[in-house]
Amino acid sequence: MATLVQDLRYAIRLLAARPSFAAVAIVTLALGIGATTAIFSVVDAVLLRPLPFGDAERLVQVRIVGQKGGIFPLPDTDFLAWREQNRTADAVAIYDPGPATLTGGAEAERLPAAAVTDRFFDVLGVRPIAGRTLQAGDDAPGAPKTAVLGYALWQRRFHGDRAIVGRPIVLDGEAHVVVGVMPPAFRFPGAETELWRVLTMKPPARRGPFYTWGVARLRPNRGIAELQANLDAVSRAVKRQHPAPGDWSLRAIPLQEAIVGDVRAILYALLGAVGFLLLIATANVANLLLARAAARDREMAVRSALGAARGRLAAQLVTESVVLALAAAAAGLAIAWWGTEALVAMAPENIPRLAEVHMDVRVFAFTLSIAIACGVLFGLAPALRSARMPLVETLKDGGRSGTGAGHRRAQRLLVVSEIALALVLSIGAGLMIRSLAALQRVSPGFEPSRLLTFRLSLPDARYDTAERARAFYNTLVERIEALPGVRTAGLAKSLPPHLLQVTDNFMTEGMTLPPDRSAPLGPLVFVNESLFAALGVPLRDGRFFTAGDDSTAPGVAIVNETLARRYFGSASAAGKRIKIGGPERPDNQWMPIVGVVGDVSYSGRGTPPEPTVYLPFRQAWSETMYVVVRAVGDPRSLASPIRGVVAGLDQDVPIARLSTMDDLMIESVASSRFRTTLVAVFAALGLLLAAIGIYGVMAYVVSERTHEIGVRAALGADRGDVLRLVLGEAAALAAAGVGVGLGGALLTTRLMRALLFEVDPMDPATFAGVSALLVAAALAASYVPARRALRVDPMIALRYE
Repeated sequence: MATLVQDLRYAIRLLAARPSFAAVAIVTLALGIGATTAIFSVVDAVLLRPLPFGDAERLVQVRIVGQKGGIFPLPDTDFLAWREQNRTADAVAIYDPGPATLTGGAEAERLPAAAVTDRFFDVLGVRPIAGRTLQAGDDAPGAPKTAVLGYALWQRRFHGDRAIVGRPIVLDGEAHVVVGVMPPAFRFPGAETELWRVLTMKPPARRGPFYTWGVARLRPNRGIAELQANLDAVSRAVKRQHPAPGDWSLRAIPLQEAIVGDVRAILYALLGAVGFLLLIATANVANLLLARAAARDREMAVRSALGAARGRLAAQLVTESVVLALAAAAAGLAIAWWGTEALVAMAPENIPRLAEVHMDVRVFAFTLSIAIACGVLFGLAPALRSARMPLVETLKDGGRSGTGAGHRRAQRLLVVSEIALALVLSIGAGLMIRSLAALQRVSPGFEPSRLLTFRLSLPDARYDTAERARAFYNTLVERIEALPGVRTAGLAKSLPPHLLQVTDNFMTEGMTLPPDRSAPLGPLVFVNESLFAALGVPLRDGRFFTAGDDSTAPGVAIVNETLARRYFGSASAAGKRIKIGGPERPDNQWMPIVGVVGDVSYSGRGTPPEPTVYLPFRQAWSETMYVVVRAVGDPRSLASPIRGVVAGLDQDVPIARLSTMDDLMIESVASSRFRTTLVAVFAALGLLLAAIGIYGVMAYVVSERTHEIGVRAALGADRGDVLRLVLGEAAALAAAGVGVGLGGALLTTRLMRALLFEVDPMDPATFAGVSALLVAAALAASYVPARRALRVDPMIALRYE
């Protein structure tokens, strides 16, 4: 311990004596450690930590899996059968995430909410801080409507008044009795969920609609395989009761896996990218320490001559490196604190558990661990060099014998490693940039500029008939179109490019299905007659809907180009017939197709067009609709007048998701932009660090070869010869690094296939372009040392030697 303390003190004094060297090394490593820690804090909170529920490993989600692997919510039939036949879980429940409108006492407010069955909170193992949660029988038909408040809503709307428990509140026009208040940390199923209302279970007439997600708490002595066996038996019983084509079955997966979803690959890709950056920074610092070690050869030789063992010298050098790394870790934590806040702020909404991201003991321990590991790693190079140092020759020539071929090979190997790592990282960034560009070039199928959008949900209690809901929305559209600056307005159940609300099966006239095949599935969108004009969707065949397509007229439909081409071929789809539902719904009416419109994406810009069916709002209605307003000028200027129009019709109908279509287009590629931006930043830092490493090595080479350059100049070498000598060595290092890096990139980019859109993971243009960029950066970084070599005076160089 005394020896360790002595080494630590000496290391600190040594760093303080060389502040410039210490600052460069600490900043270089702090960038790598800070970026790695910031990404790890997100990965830890989202992927590694257990869910914030008791015995979270016993929680599972239950969903429907189709014959082609599609994932669907549960229908009431399956849940009720599962609840009745449950043999493996302590409690089962379902939840339906969806907003609720709170009215009464203040301005109407649209809340992120969920409808849940009676054992929902028992499954999750959470207890209220006031009142109770839902209890058995609360979801039975005829039972009083009940609700549980989230802590934030309780504080904001009800000022933390415990007397609210037992009192009624109005949700979507219906009275619900508040039975409890949840603790502040409870946020499920969504990060913003503020209210849970009871989901009344009514005996279903058919297997559908599919709209809820199941959740269960396994019994302590049961596993997920036993639950799956129970679910298989339930699926067989449901199919016997509700025979239908297709093979839709219940499937169970761990709840944490269900919540994490597709973001696992994104976050691990970012962690891998920042790991490359950390390795580049480590190699850079190792090169700096090697350069400094060359200047300390005589010191090490004297220590060895005075009796210090080579192992003792190596321990001293490693200790100095670890102290340097710990100083960098302290600076890196400051960078990570800022970086973590920036990551959470810029992260897309589809990354779950972001509210749980924070710097804590686990993150600090991770930072300390990687700092010590880096310190030992880059400290080994000078330590091993010291162990092999020839004592007698070093003392004889004043410490210059150790700067020979072995030393130069070590430095060059580190630079080649930096270039290779930077190339792999930069190629990954280049592929993701090209992928994002390709995604943004995809035509959405409509004109997004000058569009304002928002969503309205009518209270069921007051708008309980189709006539009332249609009257409200028709009047709303008329009044909005009368506003100055409005060109036209439309209504839609779903909104492009990614706000799909309803999918359903359909059958076209003449379609035959194998016994084990269900009817095709696609978006089902209710629209009014002006929606296509508001969006700018082109008509390809037939006609648009008109005001005459109302409840008194025969049912009609419009389909998109993909559906028409896929199911009618080259024949005109207009005039053909289609119906919603498959053979299991034989009573559904056949409707003539009156028009074919251009493809519009409702599932995201990166998804191929799906067969889409449009129904006229005057025949197929919904309480919840999106309103699309095309403006003459800036659409944002219409927000206040439109709020006035909505309030004038019904002040208890709040406006939600008010946004321009341009903002929605940006939001639709938020995940791709998030990961691309981060990887590009890491690649730029890696390229900068690699360039700094090349500069350092070439500067050292020039200083080491001053005598040689002077001799060459004295023997007649011109400026071009000297320039080629220095830049040639830099080009050789760059070529070696690029060669190694290309091999690594060929292996690593294959793992990125799922993150790319219309870009080959081995895209030749990206590989060639990034390689050329790395070589150019290497030559640019070597130019200053090369210019310095040109200024070497032969007489001075020879006299110095």
